[in-house]
Amino acid sequence: MILQIWQLLTGLLIILAMLWLGTAISQLTGDVMPGSIIGMVLLALSLQLRIVRLHWVEHAANQFIRWMSLLFVPIGVGLVEQLAVLQMALLAILATCIGATLILMALVGWGVQWRNNGEQS
Repeated sequence: MILQIWQLLTGLLIILAMLWLGTAISQLTGDVMPGSIIGMVLLALSLQLRIVRLHWVEHAANQFIRWMSLLFVPIGVGLVEQLAVLQMALLAILATCIGATLILMALVGWGVQWRNNGEQS
């Protein structure tokens, strides 16, 4: 029991430290990219380079995944509160989503064709 609590606290501390570092880097660079994204990249790099061991953060990460649906409730409430703004921008949002999907499909298709042509040579 104490070991599980220790693993959870260690993992949370590491994850929060990466978030804090990412936020600090984001603020120092003029908020070009969200600090949470930079923190995730730092955590991924730390795991890949074995600076951080997977078993140090695994228990905490599994708890985040377990309760992920609950973490989306505030976002959903915020969207409902801003429904009027979303309705005004609905056409732009839909056009962006459809356009991005089509561009992504085309790029993935071309990438797969390019890769497959390289393997056949």
